[in-house]
Amino acid sequence: MSRLIHSLRPLASSSTRLTPQSVRTLTSTAPRLSLQNLFDTPDLPPLSVSKLTPKGFHLSDGLVVPGGLIFAGGRALLWDVDPPNDGAGGGIEGYWKGWREERFRVFETVVPRPEILLLGTGERVVPAPKAIREYISSLGIQLDVMDSRNAASTYNLLTEEGRTIGAALCPLKPVDPRTGGPR
Repeated sequence: MSRLIHSLRPLASSSTRLTPQSVRTLTSTAPRLSLQNLFDTPDLPPLSVSKLTPKGFHLSDGLVVPGGLIFAGGRALLWDVDPPNDGAGGGIEGYWKGWREERFRVFETVVPRPEILLLGTGERVVPAPKAIREYISSLGIQLDVMDSRNAASTYNLLTEEGRTIGAALCPLKPVDPRTGGPR
């Protein structure tokens, strides 16, 4: 208590005197809550994609995010991925070289789980490999694969309808989410 009075003294003028009783009155007016989630924003509308550029996404709250995004529960998470590419060759599996179910593990923890996961694969549609399709299905989520522009548009539409929807959107081009520059 004496530290509080000491810290308030420079603010008080010579004609104003703070007493321990007045300080107690000032500090005890707010009710004490046990725990409060500082990050919970129930009054905010769900985020949506306003614009998609080769460098990333412009969100409805004005934020510009380079790189990929995962949308779940009306919120966006940075997703450090590049769009699938055919650099490795070998058909569908070649496009998805290095992609494993770990990239989608966030959907194990999301409550409630989305009914549908829209997977945006960049500039063009690249069908998901069997392992990823089976993993998403094992979570009880329907997987729809489309290019990122259509996936973002479909996500916005279904969110407006109030559906429990998720989206995993790859950027159009490989981009470093830390710098916004090309990889």
